[in-house]
Amino acid sequence: MKKILFLTTGGTIASKPTASGLAPRLDPQDLLERIPRIRDICSVETEQLTCLDSSNIQPFHWQQMARRIYQDLPRMDGFVLCHGTDTMAYTAAALFSMLPDLDRPVILTGSQLPLEDAHTDAAGNLEDAFQVCASGMFPGVSIVFDGEIISGSCASKVHTVYFHGFSSINSPPIGTIKDGIIHKNKDYRTLLTISGDGPQLKDAIDPNIFLLKLLPGMDGRILDLLRRQGYAGILIEAFGAGGIPCLDDSFLDGIRRCTTQGIPVVITTQCLQGPADLSIYEVGVRAAMAGAVCGHGLSTEMLAVRLMWALGQTKDMDQLRRLLSPLAM
Repeated sequence: MKKILFLTTGGTIASKPTASGLAPRLDPQDLLERIPRIRDICSVETEQLTCLDSSNIQPFHWQQMARRIYQDLPRMDGFVLCHGTDTMAYTAAALFSMLPDLDRPVILTGSQLPLEDAHTDAAGNLEDAFQVCASGMFPGVSIVFDGEIISGSCASKVHTVYFHGFSSINSPPIGTIKDGIIHKNKDYRTLLTISGDGPQLKDAIDPNIFLLKLLPGMDGRILDLLRRQGYAGILIEAFGAGGIPCLDDSFLDGIRRCTTQGIPVVITTQCLQGPADLSIYEVGVRAAMAGAVCGHGLSTEMLAVRLMWALGQTKDMDQLRRLLSPLAM
């Protein structure tokens, strides 16, 4: 029987009503006691890392999770990490980068309703997560939610209420599970490759980045403001395929000054599906010529976390570009 470490962090799945709204209260033993069938799937050890609404999860929590998982890689066949849905995609992206070349599964899951709610999706998601983890079919970091298995590099939360709360961005889910039957998706394509050097812990991170969503009429001098505020990196959600306004040169000059001072400016799209491509339109080509890095098909969640992670690895601009490019690791 496979040996799985069940790590919990709180979230809706562990929440109970309080005077000020739902708040996490259940520990991993509470969760397992309410879903006894899990112990028929695998041998389970439990540990509560923290008990927070996932809106309160911070980058240092990602480091704690990565270190805990890496510590037990030699003796565990896999890991199930119970997490709130609001920032689960960010945590999955962080663990994907911090734990490259994993040879066993790390499965994140949670629920849209508390486990104790009569209509909850929690029991199904947890059972599915343990089934997928115990199968060993999907090494690496992924999210199991509402019957889909989504790579940690592609996940995005797309609904606040519906049980189908997550989508795989710019790549199909890596698999599905229904009634305990797991299917691999042959059409899945990876957007980030692994190095082939075996499991590693690369948990250095610099969270001092800014996410800027463009609006028509926004003054490009905001980039100079962010640069003077000391941000280490900037991620821009631009228009369409990566369009940066260029009626005047304020945005382009701002990008140029940032990159000259070693502050990477990464451009993605505001669209949920479809890649950024700075080579199509003049408004993208000129941004690339000013020094911007194209985020291509990576989700905003993955790019934001990847930028933090890359800045934790190096401050060299050429190295940063390599680490931020899809199909590079």
